Amino acid sequence: MRPIAALSRLLAVLALVSFVAGCAGKPSAPTAPTADEAKAVFATYLAGQAGIPPAPAFSLSGSMSFSRGNRSGRLNYRLFGDYGRTVRLDLTTPIGGAYASLFEDGQAFFAFVPSRNAVYRHADTRQGAAKLGMPLPFTLRELAELTSGRLGALVPDRYGAAKKTADGYQYTFSGKARFSSLTLDFAGNPRHLVGVGVEPWRIDLADDEAVPGMAAPVARKLTLTTPGGATLVVRVKTLQTRPTPYPAADLELPVPPTAVEHALDAAGDEPSLPEL
Repeated sequence: MRPIAALSRLLAVLALVSFVAGCAGKPSAPTAPTADEAKAVFATYLAGQAGIPPAPAFSLSGSMSFSRGNRSGRLNYRLFGDYGRTVRLDLTTPIGGAYASLFEDGQAFFAFVPSRNAVYRHADTRQGAAKLGMPLPFTLRELAELTSGRLGALVPDRYGAAKKTADGYQYTFSGKARFSSLTLDFAGNPRHLVGVGVEPWRIDLADDEAVPGMAAPVARKLTLTTPGGATLVVRVKTLQTRPTPYPAADLELPVPPTAVEHALDAAGDEPSLPEL
């Protein structure tokens, strides 16, 4: 055999071996999700929600960190009340001083600011909180449902479409749902919630932790991002349920008789909560 021909054949064999080895080492491309896979993950999520024991009342505590533009701050909170009825949110500074107490009963929203000896009221929690510089896209009751892992009270149990993402499956909803989409990881745990609208807000859920009596782990960190650039990070330190509703007196705001009441839905300047 001529040397040139032998060399050509040797190079061809080496090229073929290299090609085969390269193909064997490459991972296969991920397959497109099937409808059954998406349904199975969503069914796991629903089973976890169904396993949450019924409870008429709750108490949560932790911290809230917020930032908007050049403003930022941190507060400690206690959120407590009756699911579906009266809810109260007490905010204190990191050193323990009273900052504000918020209250809703399904008919009206109130905010008591001790440093001003003032009470602010509005017929709607979201609008009232926004006028105080707190652009929350949900009520105090909805905040309680989210932070205690009870998404079933807010998210539809049927989705319109499913799409596989890097960290799980995104389920979209239609109609009058409060959320446009919910993303679950492959284990069926909630990871992201997106609101409705042209520029919707978003909630990221992280730091899952087992809670006694709960069928699924509960996110201990919730990060809310609004279209206006505001960010609110809610960390849940304690979560407890109560077998009976709170006495009405326990949920009343600690308003002294000398406090001045202001209507937030009236025309005029919109106050904001004190600087931290």
